[in-house]
Amino acid sequence: MQTENRKNLSGSLFPKNNTGKKFSFTYFERLHIQKDFNKVFKNGLILENKNIKILVYRRNDGQIIRRLGFITTKRIGASVIRNRTKRRLREIFRTNKHFLEPGLDLIFISKPGTALLDYDSLKKIILGLFKSAELYNPE
Repeated sequence: MQTENRKNLSGSLFPKNNTGKKFSFTYFERLHIQKDFNKVFKNGLILENKNIKILVYRRNDGQIIRRLGFITTKRIGASVIRNRTKRRLREIFRTNKHFLEPGLDLIFISKPGTALLDYDSLKKIILGLFKSAELYNPE
């Protein structure tokens, strides 16, 4: 009975938007292996702002999953600030990943100015960078 209360009407434990897509951030949507990071560094497109740098790599493996990695150095600030910055970046990716092109590997590289921005400003900057590279289609 308790598990039925946790599940939504579709039977999933994850919240869904009105198009039926999951808003979760799973293990498979995160970059883990150094080889994958190196591919993005070597072959990726650079989208840069004074506050954040995003590396984007289009995979040719036929998978539609979008993967995300973070690089946040100690120059950003103390661990509390670095973790808050990563949480904000993860949330922006999680809520907008369905509008990104399928099969992308992304690396968000934080700069010291990233920690000074609030969530809405950071979201506006990131989505603006994606739109300028024609990777974001909110339809």
